[in-house]
Amino acid sequence: MNEELEQLQKIGAQRIYEETHIPLLTVQALLHSSYDSFTRVHFLGFISILEREYKLELPQMKATGLAHFDAEKELEEEEGVFVVAKESHKKTYLLVITLIIFVIGILYQIFVVNKEEDVKIVDNTKIEELKKSIAPIVVENNSTEKVVMTTKKKEKLKVVAAPKEQVVAKVKSLVIQSKSKVWFGYINIVTNKKSQRTFHGSTKLDPSKSWLLIFGHGYINIVINGKIHKFTSPNTVRFLYKDGRLKEIDAKEFKELNRGSKW
Repeated sequence: MNEELEQLQKIGAQRIYEETHIPLLTVQALLHSSYDSFTRVHFLGFISILEREYKLELPQMKATGLAHFDAEKELEEEEGVFVVAKESHKKTYLLVITLIIFVIGILYQIFVVNKEEDVKIVDNTKIEELKKSIAPIVVENNSTEKVVMTTKKKEKLKVVAAPKEQVVAKVKSLVIQSKSKVWFGYINIVTNKKSQRTFHGSTKLDPSKSWLLIFGHGYINIVINGKIHKFTSPNTVRFLYKDGRLKEIDAKEFKELNRGSKW
């Protein structure tokens, strides 16, 4: 927990409500960094009231909240584009399906119906006699290969060894570097435990675990086993880290992996 939240929590939600007239539920949401019920304008207004009333500076709370609203806006824009694209492709998809069904109907008429009309009736007794005249011969060969022969064809069945399991290299280090101050949120995918901090310089995470990572800006380096991955985006960036591999993801995929939550 950062020092700003500790100062406000020492004052207490009830006292803040009485002294600032900010609704009690709103105060509790601010103290727990839960911004889903706010708009950007309301959030900045509440922060200004707290700074003025208690002579505090709250840059870290402000940065955390703005990062949340930036991520929410980006997700809404991406979902809007997705809906438009989905509608535009729907008609094309139906047209392709109709065309495929039509072609299948023509091919069925040509190759199945017409062929059935040309088939001659064969006496079943002759077929049974022919089957009995074809005696299979099985020859064992060193228990690893079996040769099956008939009067018409020879087939060879070989025993194939199962492929060996691939060994995944152990990841020894996972380091995040930033030359400027950045808000950083990280979520354990297995336990869904969420943590956040604001830092500059470098910080480490357990490389043996799987993480969802989100940054207020993308001027960062992520170093895995000494290999540097450089990023230079001014916007919010998100990553999936799993089995020693790093993948940059968008806001929609981040929400899906985070059990439907934007943060």
